[in-house]
Amino acid sequence: MVAVSPPAKVLVTGANGYLAVWVVKKYLEAGYAVRGTVRSLTKSAFLKDRFSHYGDRFELVVVEDITKDGAFDEAVKGVDAIAHTASPFHFKATDPDELIVPAVRGTTSILNSILKHGTAVKRLVLTSSIVAVLEQTTTPRVFNETSWNNSAVEAVKAKGSAVGPATIYFASKTLAEKAAWDFVATHKSEISWDLVAINPPYVFGPSLTPALTVDDINTSQRDVYDTLSGARTSAQLRNQGNWVHVAVAAEAHVRATHVAAAGGERIIVTSGPFFYQDLLDAAAELGIPNVPRGEPGSTKGTQILVNVEANKAKELLGLTSATPLKDLVEESVKDFKERGYPGFTA
Repeated sequence: MVAVSPPAKVLVTGANGYLAVWVVKKYLEAGYAVRGTVRSLTKSAFLKDRFSHYGDRFELVVVEDITKDGAFDEAVKGVDAIAHTASPFHFKATDPDELIVPAVRGTTSILNSILKHGTAVKRLVLTSSIVAVLEQTTTPRVFNETSWNNSAVEAVKAKGSAVGPATIYFASKTLAEKAAWDFVATHKSEISWDLVAINPPYVFGPSLTPALTVDDINTSQRDVYDTLSGARTSAQLRNQGNWVHVAVAAEAHVRATHVAAAGGERIIVTSGPFFYQDLLDAAAELGIPNVPRGEPGSTKGTQILVNVEANKAKELLGLTSATPLKDLVEESVKDFKERGYPGFTA
């Protein structure tokens, strides 16, 4: 296990993604140099503008198709660490291959490139997901970093597209992370780097991408917008999950890079459980106008079915403070107003 500290150079894949832009920001603020991969320089020009004050400490390279063999061969040369964030995230897939193929092949592609050309790499931080940990349950269960969502994988194998887009996504993240750990085990005598998996739940918080329309909001933060704009039924407001602020999830990647003891670990990063009604209750507490109230307090005392032990984030990475849900709501409403989103015009 080797710590990779500033001013080392880190490769961030999919650098224009919702979480990835925050990851780039956190690395640069910590003193690292960053090379980001994007599919198109034209569509990612905002990154050069946003981080222009870091000069040559920030650069972009084009990787048009992350699933192709050798796609990352040039990108991995000369970097000391890698944060592999690039992977599709949505609940619209009608065919398992739509998500599973790019998730798994994108991961194995960069792993093979590191094996062949990443001679300076000492650590790979993989953006996995809590859905690779949790399984759906109707009775209270406790999950931790030893847990795997094998049921989603088995469901896709048995039923294919009939399982629905959410389960397909869960399987894609599980299979991609397992592929990474299997690769490390298979090639341990050949590699000089170690792997850390970061497993966040729903990632909420303002985007750093400019001129984002409502239709372009990333999948998780769109949940916040839909809830606060009144697009949730009473039943949906009682749905529960786990969440983490996007800035905390990004900071976890940076700390997983420079903390030597994080090598070889899966690390869940979460701010805790929530109900969608809690977002409306927080808005009411803040006195935010024009936000529906739903059924105030209706989730208080409701049993949490999915309980998560996430001790490693504190013990290894020193992430001790969970962002209050009220702060998330306040930040999100401010962001929605500044962007002029329907229902949130200033």
